[in-house]
Amino acid sequence: MGIRVLLADDEPVIIRGLKKLVSWDKLGLTIVGEANDGNELRELIRACDPDLIISDISMPGCSGIDIIREIHQKELQVKVVFISAYQEFAYAKQAIQYGALDYLVKPVIKAQLEKVVARAVALIREETEGERAKEMLDHYERKNRTVTIEELLDSLTDGNRRAAAELIQLGAIAVSRYTTVCLLDTDTDSEAGEGASRWEERERKLVQFALNNIIKETIDAAGNALMFHKEGQFGILVQHETQEEPTRLAEDLHEKINGYLKLNVSIGVGLAVAGAEEADHSYQTALKALRRKYFLGLNRVIQYELNAGFEAAEDCSLPLSGMQASLVKALTSQQKDQIRLLTEQLLHLIRQQAGGSKNVAVSSVYNTILVLEQEMSRIGIAAELSDHGQAPLLDRLSACSTYEGLRREFEAVVRQICERMAHKLTNKEALQLGEIKTYIEEHYAENITLDSMAARIYMNPYYFSSFFKKHTGQNFKQYLTEVRMKHAVRLLLETDMMIYEISDCVGYNNARHFSDMFKKMYGKLPQEYKQAARLE
Repeated sequence: MGIRVLLADDEPVIIRGLKKLVSWDKLGLTIVGEANDGNELRELIRACDPDLIISDISMPGCSGIDIIREIHQKELQVKVVFISAYQEFAYAKQAIQYGALDYLVKPVIKAQLEKVVARAVALIREETEGERAKEMLDHYERKNRTVTIEELLDSLTDGNRRAAAELIQLGAIAVSRYTTVCLLDTDTDSEAGEGASRWEERERKLVQFALNNIIKETIDAAGNALMFHKEGQFGILVQHETQEEPTRLAEDLHEKINGYLKLNVSIGVGLAVAGAEEADHSYQTALKALRRKYFLGLNRVIQYELNAGFEAAEDCSLPLSGMQASLVKALTSQQKDQIRLLTEQLLHLIRQQAGGSKNVAVSSVYNTILVLEQEMSRIGIAAELSDHGQAPLLDRLSACSTYEGLRREFEAVVRQICERMAHKLTNKEALQLGEIKTYIEEHYAENITLDSMAARIYMNPYYFSSFFKKHTGQNFKQYLTEVRMKHAVRLLLETDMMIYEISDCVGYNNARHFSDMFKKMYGKLPQEYKQAARLE
């Protein structure tokens, strides 16, 4: 029997077309099987021992990528040509050619198929049985060595210093002045519509396959690096004599991936250490550098820098809570320039205080939105900011791939509040209400009455009472009591003042009346509340 061929496609009409396109007998080829899905192809490979497979890359059961990986794992000497209708994957042909003979796009053109089949026949005939046996043995040894090296690199970056000596004994690394670990990860920026999409499983395998080969090709050319896989990321251990070599290698690799695969990736370059034994420290700093992509932006090479991402907070006249309160006041009074300024300052402060942590940044923005939501509800603005017809608020914030995306989500919430405020209040009413609330916040310890507040904005007391209830959802006396009790709790927990002193400080000249009001609001007398807080 001549050269054995398997055809595979989930569309029978394609297989019939392939059989007619080429004069298989004249080329000395025999079609020994036809498969309609990946599982059937896998069984035919086992049963028929083919020399050449022409297969659709995407079939039910398992994909062409799965098949070719199994072929390599089992050391089978078989040539593979892929065909597919997936023309949108511009990088597919480039990627598959690392492991397959060629890649053809449907509809298959006769001349192209004849050309690739002829090339396959020539290659197969060149390989004698002795050469095949030698190649299989060499490949097996290389594979075992690669697996061993990867395991040692994984152990080395976990802190096992003895792994360095074993790598030297294997000849995988040599003594060098510096060792640096780089980490590569694919980027997903769904909120910006950039970078890689969230792939289906077949697409993900294809991308990983392509990345693996481009990285290997690049570091083999450099001659001073080893690749490994760790925690779902690609790792590269670089041995070098000058400080700039790892960054230069990372930038070269980044440019190739962007150019050949049209794929966005970030690469973290760790700190250069003296000797491979310290590779775990370089690995940890590479992780920190890679995490900075959240604040710096995606698709770039990021070098580790001491204190990077942990900006020293600039002097600020207000803490975060104070800035939140100022933003509430600006929103209430519809001071648009002030709203924009405070929003920018607040986001800048959150970034500074996050210390390079995405989780801290997300938590701070989330809590700020909840504060705004609570304060807006006090003046009658619908409390629906956290779930305005989309995914839950915290899920949306956590899904942002960058701080810029988080910023856009927060700014959208602030705009929404402004729109609702403008709809709820006229500018005049907003200013009047803001003036009253500001006055109460600053003069709660004084003798404040409904009549005096009405007089401040030139309203009839009865109309003022209705106005206040309409726009805050509370009557005036209830609101004033809540403000006073809020400050009473602060003084109770943060100072050693006596109860009668606190009573006087928050506008009550009768300590007994103050205690009764406090218990009515919090369910405990002031002293009981303080003792309970200390026990928690």
